[in-house]
Amino acid sequence: MKDGYIRKIRPDPLLRYYISQYTFIDIPFEQTLHLEFKVMPSSHTRMILFLGEPSLHEIKNTLQPVDRYSLTGFVSRMHLFVPTSTLQQVMVHFTPWGIQSFVDFPISEITDTRADLNYIFQQDLENLCARLHWSLSLPEKSFALNQFFKQHLQNISQIDERAKALTRYILRVNGTLRLQELCKDLFIGERTAQRLIHNTVGVNFKLFTRLVRLEYVRKLMTQESITLTEVALQAGYFDQAHFNHDFQTSFSESPGEYLSKQQKLIWNTIVS
Repeated sequence: MKDGYIRKIRPDPLLRYYISQYTFIDIPFEQTLHLEFKVMPSSHTRMILFLGEPSLHEIKNTLQPVDRYSLTGFVSRMHLFVPTSTLQQVMVHFTPWGIQSFVDFPISEITDTRADLNYIFQQDLENLCARLHWSLSLPEKSFALNQFFKQHLQNISQIDERAKALTRYILRVNGTLRLQELCKDLFIGERTAQRLIHNTVGVNFKLFTRLVRLEYVRKLMTQESITLTEVALQAGYFDQAHFNHDFQTSFSESPGEYLSKQQKLIWNTIVS
């Protein structure tokens, strides 16, 4: 897999509070035929724009077409996608609280599902995708995205500062803490913390910390010399059985099986 097929760009500094990264994907169909596309559980929402033919999505053992433009919510399980042609796609990676600032519905409504972006941004979205399709260079595509989101900044709602502090703390410790510890350190009640986290990131404290921790686990597993025992310990698991259970539940395979397939999982290079 050539690095040139997948490019990552930071958004305009004005937008980095809400958006962490743009990913541009352009993979010839003859390459996608030999790859396994899996979207792993994530602690952030993604905006997916297919500039070519949309992929198929596995639902209850059947393959169904994916919306051309969609918003993917937090996922608590692995999702499989199958390309139908050359994969031309743009992904917008939001910060955990970022997308809630741009939509007028609770982000929890799209947990483990996808929302059609046409109903959210309407004609503005069609104009954006037309510009992305005809832009010849990545700087031009990035500029189009920056303009689009800056245009919608005026419509965003404010996020409670306490919610941001809670979320940042969880990210800083890679999800390895209890609710009681979090509330004690930030001087906030447990019920209030639960409500703020759910309203801001769309899932409850337990699921959000598990997603953050497992993202850290996947990052650790990219290190060539690290053992699974070391991964579990560094991620705050003092019980190997608990680590194996969490991993199997979220990724539908054991840590050992995941490692053996690491080179084939292209999404590991697309979604960090």
